[in-house]
Amino acid sequence: MTRLPAAAPLVLALRHLLPQKAAGPPSGEVILEPLPSSRPVLRFIFPEGQARAVGKFFTACPPRSSLDRSLLQEYDNYFQAAAWGLGDGLGLIPRLLGRHPQSGLGLLLENLPGVDLDHLLARALRPGEEQPLYRGLENLAGLLAFFHTRRVPESRVSPYPALRYFDKLRCQLQELGLLSLEDEEALMAERGAWEDRFRKFPDRRVLVHGDATPTNFLFDDGRVMALDLERLRVADRLWDLSWVAGELKHAWSWRTGNLDGGEAAISRFFSAYLTALPADAALAPRLYFLNPFYMALAELRIARNAYLSWDYRLALIAEARRCLAAGRRL
Repeated sequence: MTRLPAAAPLVLALRHLLPQKAAGPPSGEVILEPLPSSRPVLRFIFPEGQARAVGKFFTACPPRSSLDRSLLQEYDNYFQAAAWGLGDGLGLIPRLLGRHPQSGLGLLLENLPGVDLDHLLARALRPGEEQPLYRGLENLAGLLAFFHTRRVPESRVSPYPALRYFDKLRCQLQELGLLSLEDEEALMAERGAWEDRFRKFPDRRVLVHGDATPTNFLFDDGRVMALDLERLRVADRLWDLSWVAGELKHAWSWRTGNLDGGEAAISRFFSAYLTALPADAALAPRLYFLNPFYMALAELRIARNAYLSWDYRLALIAEARRCLAAGRRL
């Protein structure tokens, strides 16, 4: 961690954005704590006032890269959150404090307490430690159900965003050298088969978080909060539900080598989600029959990550193929 003096331009900007009582006396320095992220992200700590905030920074200003444009979008999404019914002090997302583009600060949010889903997943691998994860997943299901029941303009789900993302992942994995010729041919065949299958299970579009990965949810004292809203949008609810399912499968297989170790957690999560929603007779069959496609997308997406071993990435691709093929036989 590093420290910035009280007179630093960034510190002056922060004290202007934060409530004065929270930031403490204007004479104090600020501690900077880097956080793991694909972009520059810092936690700001004001020792004298015990305040904390999290800032996300542009890589260049004016913003030009896709990473910077996504930060602009995330700011707009947080700003819009109240209109979606996500604000109003509900504690479902961090409170937006502002931004200061002159210093590269694209987004400033309140710092929320808690542990993320990845922490609960790692803990659940210890004997007798599954219950905190199960309770967390039930709370997460309720949070996503709340997102999915926000009032949005009526429109029907189209299969093409998911199919285009499938094509994008296939091309990326091919460029990385992870796909054999057999893999490429099998994935192309699956794409055609699933395009027809989508039409049998219609649904309306809902407000989705859009990036339901383990580090994007915090759990604290019986509540769950969503972070990183850059992909918040109106879309198919399975972008959230199957993303969580894919991450649960990955969490067990990566840490233990057991591809089926997360099945109980996935089942509990889906059951809690369906329980949290008003009765919809068509929703459960749709989730059951289309989840394999979106879950395979999540596995193919994870397989792009270079921090994973080559053999494990190949195993994820093989599992995605099995998921697609078995799903068509349901």
